[in-house]
Amino acid sequence: MINNNDVLRVIKKFTTDETTKQIINSVNDNQKKCKQWLVDKSKQFITKYQNPKICIAAGWYGHLADMLLEYTDQTITSFDIDEQCKLIGKKFYKEKNIRFVISDMKDFDCNSYDVIICTSCEHIEQSIINNFLKKRKQNSLVILQSNNYYKIKEHINCRDTLKHFIDDYIHFNPKYYNQLELQEYNRYMVIF
Repeated sequence: MINNNDVLRVIKKFTTDETTKQIINSVNDNQKKCKQWLVDKSKQFITKYQNPKICIAAGWYGHLADMLLEYTDQTITSFDIDEQCKLIGKKFYKEKNIRFVISDMKDFDCNSYDVIICTSCEHIEQSIINNFLKKRKQNSLVILQSNNYYKIKEHINCRDTLKHFIDDYIHFNPKYYNQLELQEYNRYMVIF
């Protein structure tokens, strides 16, 4: 029996279209594992909020937003700087309670959200993440992920170890932090 990753790998080899490759990459096994890990480890914190307002920075095509819909009746905001993410996300989740926004993290105001998530810290300059987090309301929950996967050119903010990643956020008194060991890299997560 052919598994999902094998099908995706074959399709990826037969197309030169970058958008198609990005869509395929967005549902690979590692992407699914990392997002499921986030949902599993954060639900105890998210459920402390009654009907939380959630935003996902660099939310790509909305897969994580879809996974979090069961924790709120509010519309989940998934924003990304890439215009294609909104177009594709709306096609994937047209009947779902997800709002897609085209925005740079530098310009997005997260002050009205109870839960703020970014699973793409490796793609974003640390100063931009820091300035973004300064805009949040005081009692909001923040969930961040990064990795030590330096092989991708766009990974400009990787960390060698979980400790190096946590050092950026230790002043927030994290409630949870850990790493998920994957075949080629480790995924880090901090919740505060």
